[in-house]
Amino acid sequence: MDAWVHEDGAAFLRALGIGNGNRVLDFGCGPGGYVLALAQVVGPRGNVIAVDKDASHLQSLQERIAESPHRDIIEVHRTDGSLTLDWIAKGSLDAVLLFDVLQHISDWDTLFASVRRTLKPEGLLLVNPSHMSHPGKVDVKRMKAQLAARGFALERAKRARVMHYDFLQEEEILVFRAQ
Repeated sequence: MDAWVHEDGAAFLRALGIGNGNRVLDFGCGPGGYVLALAQVVGPRGNVIAVDKDASHLQSLQERIAESPHRDIIEVHRTDGSLTLDWIAKGSLDAVLLFDVLQHISDWDTLFASVRRTLKPEGLLLVNPSHMSHPGKVDVKRMKAQLAARGFALERAKRARVMHYDFLQEEEILVFRAQ
């Protein structure tokens, strides 16, 4: 996993549009498969916010962060399951990751509205709907329609081997831009 975090993961995230100095939210971060790679990409002038509701995932992530040279730019928050991001300032994020999480959420509209509020104009929303690893769990057509209604435009789709807990899996990442 170290090679993925420091090499492949960082290159993957850069190719999706994450850059140095960015402020990025990983919503539903799980054990943090992307958090350390994000921190490496955004660098010391950036910020990574990791959010999940599972305490054991966040504990595992905290242990990994403690050993990271990027620990000072990573914030970890446990949510009670709330989909509103009222604690994040309006227009303060450059990008939001929703990777392998939508199948666990029933109220996408509230989440998408909150994400849109927190993103800067032209901010990125990166979605791994996990429709390959969890067939039938995420209605991608409905998701795209709801995102369009909230002011997001689909820029592109990218197939890649992505981190899924502690292994790599072929998935499709959808890159949306806030309009």
